[in-house]
Amino acid sequence: MRIRNPIIICLPLFFLFFMSIRLFSQDVDSLVLKHTDKHGKVNVDSMLAVGKQYLYSRPAKSFEITERAIAIAEEQKDQMQLASSYRSIGAIFTLINTDLDSSFHYLEKAEHAYRKLQTREATLGLGMVFHNYGTVKQIQGDYVKAIDYYIQASKIFDEVEDSQFSPYTLNNLATLYGLVGDAQKSEAYAHQCISLADKNGDEFMTATGRIILADALMTQEKYEEVLPLLHQILDYGKEQDDPYKIFLYHLNYGKYLMSYKKDYASALQEYEKAQQLATQVGDEWEIMRNYLALSEAYLMNEQYGKSQEAAAKALNTAKKLQAKDKQRESLWVLAHTNAHNRDFETAFQQLDSAYLLKDSVYAENNRQQMALLETEYQTEKKEIRINTLEKERVLYGIIFAVSLLGIIILLGALYLRQRAKKHLAQQQVIQLEKEKQLIATHAILEGEATERTRLARDLHDGLGGMLSAVKLNLFDMKKGGALLASEDVIQFNKVVDMLDSSINELRRVAHNMMPDSLSRYGLKVSLQDFCDSLSIVQFHFFGNDERLENTLEIMIYRSVHELVNNALKYAEAENINVQIVQQPDRVSLTVQDDGKGFDPTTPVKGTGLNNIRTRAESVGGSMNVFSEPGKGTEINVEFKI
Repeated sequence: MRIRNPIIICLPLFFLFFMSIRLFSQDVDSLVLKHTDKHGKVNVDSMLAVGKQYLYSRPAKSFEITERAIAIAEEQKDQMQLASSYRSIGAIFTLINTDLDSSFHYLEKAEHAYRKLQTREATLGLGMVFHNYGTVKQIQGDYVKAIDYYIQASKIFDEVEDSQFSPYTLNNLATLYGLVGDAQKSEAYAHQCISLADKNGDEFMTATGRIILADALMTQEKYEEVLPLLHQILDYGKEQDDPYKIFLYHLNYGKYLMSYKKDYASALQEYEKAQQLATQVGDEWEIMRNYLALSEAYLMNEQYGKSQEAAAKALNTAKKLQAKDKQRESLWVLAHTNAHNRDFETAFQQLDSAYLLKDSVYAENNRQQMALLETEYQTEKKEIRINTLEKERVLYGIIFAVSLLGIIILLGALYLRQRAKKHLAQQQVIQLEKEKQLIATHAILEGEATERTRLARDLHDGLGGMLSAVKLNLFDMKKGGALLASEDVIQFNKVVDMLDSSINELRRVAHNMMPDSLSRYGLKVSLQDFCDSLSIVQFHFFGNDERLENTLEIMIYRSVHELVNNALKYAEAENINVQIVQQPDRVSLTVQDDGKGFDPTTPVKGTGLNNIRTRAESVGGSMNVFSEPGKGTEINVEFKI
């Protein structure tokens, strides 16, 4: 057989490759000519708009168009066009190439260029730069810094009274709160994004907001509202030939099948379709997300080998992108696959690493910082309103003075009018100041309740499950007929007893942090369970038994827990009576004991009673203490609904 020259074989391939590059360059040259006016100036903004259209369908072309736009803007010495080009290529590095260092480099150049300009358009561009900074930090898992950038972007958009770009930031805030497990805030921001995008006629952002809304609804198990949203997203993706939106449809529909229908085989089919589209788009972040979804579906479908393989791929990409939360989720899946393979040492190490990452991402101080940053933003809006009222007050004073000099007859009427408006403005200022304090308190209480719920769930489901698995494997060893010396049998039984004690203690701690009966059955049942567990405590409930807002139920439960513990610890009481009266507009809580009592006017060292008073006041309620030495104590707390 005659062997053909490999160089000759490859020449046609090199020729085709060379021709495709040449044709592609000619395509961009034609685009430049199309957007050049009769004076020879190229409209860079319209070129960038065309490049954006190719972002997900032909990312390489989008990149080349944007690079050419930078070169043209530099030639034309147009700072505004140059800044916009830098921002566009920074976004491409974030969304497609996932080269976050290059992204930050170009975004900083864009920021520097925008700051030199003193126009409304440049200010809007600066707001989008801060928005893009937030996206980079969000990908890296630095959620506190991300929300800081998003809020800076929102302030800029508010300053110039722009509504065109606000949906982008609202959408990312919704995504961010979804990532930290606050589905209610995620849903609220997603609704705001969709509403504003509809008002602007921005179909792209309407579809994008629906994706985040669907995810938030599934997290809250509102599955009946999800399918219509997913179908709208798919219709948009097909109409606009947007493979990225179609990818997101398959990814979220797979989650729907996993979470709601428990149809793991069908979910796997959706995730495999999504993987093909993610690879086509070339977005490393989305490829990683889909590998993670695949690993969880394989795990639930008991395909442990494939689950481990997909989770390992997701972990490698997550480390590359410095995405701590995705590293944590990948390690969690790997721990479970290794536990199934009886490699408990590796499983424990991976689970331990996952918890360390989770603490760094979801630490309580991070949640509080995020809540306070958002509260600051809302507070600044109220302060702007307060300043406006103050300016109105000054204006009315000037009108009064001018009127006094002009018309003596109207002096009395103008004075009374001014006095009334001044009083109204002061009342509004006081009210806004109260609202500002309540917003801050409520945000901290929400963060505390969310963190308690998360920690209780993690302890019970995560560590509790692993301890139970270890116990089962110990019993398997015993049933398997392993030969043990008599001393080893005694030691073996001691280990099992210690393991039982550890499991019981863990469940007790998790229950105290957030009782399961509270979330399942409500305030009445959970308090009845708590009081029944203590022989000297009697519980009485009056009024309607309707469920309250989750935060309020937790607040009341923690208050009863604190007051009863105080009575047990300090009062030396023989009988404790707990009474709840629930009415449509308020809940009244009374705890009485026949203990030694105390002087309410004497300062106490602990912070328990002050915390209860603060919680009550955060919802417009109050707390009263009635006690005398030797005559017992009665504490009444009222919560407004």
